[in-house]
Parts: sequence; structure tokens; C-alpha cells
Amino acid sequence: MKETLLSISSPFGGTVSLCKNSWESGASPDSILSIVSGMHGDQVNGLYINSLLTRFLDGVAANKEPGFKLTGRVQIFPVVNIHAVQSGERLWSFDDLDLDLAFPGNEKGEVAEQITRSLFTHTADSTHAIVLKTAHHHYDDAPHIQLYDPDRPTKRMAECLGLEVVQELSQTPTFKVSLFSHWLENNVHALILSAGKPGALDRALGDSLFGGLVELMIHTGVLSFTQKKKDKTELQIYPVNGQHRIVSSHAGMFIPEVSVGSFLKQGQKLGELREIYSGETLEEYCSPKDGYLVTLRHYPVMFEKEPVATLLTDKKQGFWPF
Repeated sequence: MKETLLSISSPFGGTVSLCKNSWESGASPDSILSIVSGMHGDQVNGLYINSLLTRFLDGVAANKEPGFKLTGRVQIFPVVNIHAVQSGERLWSFDDLDLDLAFPGNEKGEVAEQITRSLFTHTADSTHAIVLKTAHHHYDDAPHIQLYDPDRPTKRMAECLGLEVVQELSQTPTFKVSLFSHWLENNVHALILSAGKPGALDRALGDSLFGGLVELMIHTGVLSFTQKKKDKTELQIYPVNGQHRIVSSHAGMFIPEVSVGSFLKQGQKLGELREIYSGETLEEYCSPKDGYLVTLRHYPVMFEKEPVATLLTDKKQGFWPF
């Protein structure tokens, strides 16, 4: 069921709205799962994934998905920054404010602050929550999970998605004003699922992630299924000090020689930077250790000291520290 949570009149007619789709079992739910996408206007993979989930959950509610039954509440926020999505730009040009740096928001503030306040208010009572995102502008992310100081239930939640790679996040000043951070402060079991590049729809990628999200719904108790659950995936956790960012020393055109999502050997060449006018090779980039290439620049034109890639190299050994 679609529900409008916030509607603000615009100066030239029409409105700025925040909407959600929701489904629940009817009884007071013990489990509430919130899934958010479209925080930035150029992140369209999450919109596609949420469209698949919406169609599936509509089928469950109509008893058209054999074996599945709603046992809690699921609420999906497909598009948060709707005007940015309509224009295909990362930020809404009206105020150029990054919505994910505007939490917990302000119900009496600017339009963007009212949107973020409404979103946080309607997700703060969640037991579990997910942000669907893509890589930052100019980059491509291999599908992976991002966590910060997770507890055991959050780890179990991550295991359901079918993705092996987990990147631990550090607490930066911008982290503290994100939706994810405020969920954690509100004791919500939350994670971020990042996959793909901005401004591009990867249907095959979205289709592959859909099944894991359904498994997560079953695990969190918002959905039941009569058949045996799938085995959980063993996670490969890479702490903050096991992440290496490779940065350019010159400006030029980046020519990659590997694909994001690859496991690289120490010394393996990632690509090279060429001078745009002459074609001369300015520098080559090689893997500092054996590792997993989680992020790679896809836009070729680079300034000096910009990141080229992020490599995950030193995963945690032994058991997860509970």
C-alpha cells in the first residue's frame, strides 16, 4: 500500500513528497524492516531492486506467492530525493544539499531537512533497516555490505544476503549526520548494501540481489516461508585498517586493466594514467597486496590526488568478535 508521509507545496505548482509502500501481517508486528533507496538522484539500482520487492510483496499480500506469508511489517522508501532522481543528478539543484548528510533533519527547517526528518521519524521504530546505494560519483562498487561496529543480530542479518564481502566503516564527522548512523544510535540493526555505479541501471545485478533480500526478510521475521531456509554465507570481514585506497600522483586519463569485484595478486596491475594530449604513460597502479577490488574509478578523467581504487586486503581472522 502506497502512503504519502510528507507533502510540501512548491512555488510553481505541484508538491515535494515523501512516500512509502508498506505491508504487514495485521497484528501488532514484532519485527519491522525498513528499506531505503533513492537518497541520491543518480543511484537507480536501488529503485529497481525496490520495484522487484514491491511486486513480490504485493503478490505475497494477495496470496499469489505460494509458501510465503507476511508475519511482520515491511516498509519500502523507493525514492527519497525525488527531484534529484527526476533530473538524473546526484543532488537536488534547488539547494544542492546531500540528503544523507542532513539527519536527523528538522520538521521546521528547509525542504530537505523536513524530508530527512520525516524519513527518520517513520523508520526510527524499525527493528531492522537497510540502505540501498551505489558507489560515489565517478566510481563503481562490487556488491558488498557495509557495517559499523555490528552486534551479533546484525551479523546474522548480513549473512542472509548471499554476499561474502563486508567492509567495516569508520566513524567520520559526516558519518554522524547520516541516516545509517542515526539508526544505529536508535538501536536499529542496520546495514548498507552498496552495488554498481551511479547513473546506470544494472538489471542483472539487481536481479541477483533480490533473492538475498527476500532471505533477509525471512530471517528478520517479517516474512515466513514453508520451505527450508537457504544456508547462510560465511562473511569475509575487512576492518578499516585492512582497506587500501590507491591515489593518483598526477592528473590525466585513467585506463583500467581489471574489473571491480576481482581478487588481485600483489603487484598485479590495476591500470595506468596517461597524459591526455600526448598519450604518455604518467604512472601505473599495482595492487600493494593480495586483495579484493571493491571500488574502482570508471570515469577516466582524473585530477591529481584523486582516488583510483579501494582494495580490501587484510580480513579478520577467526571468529567474529561479539
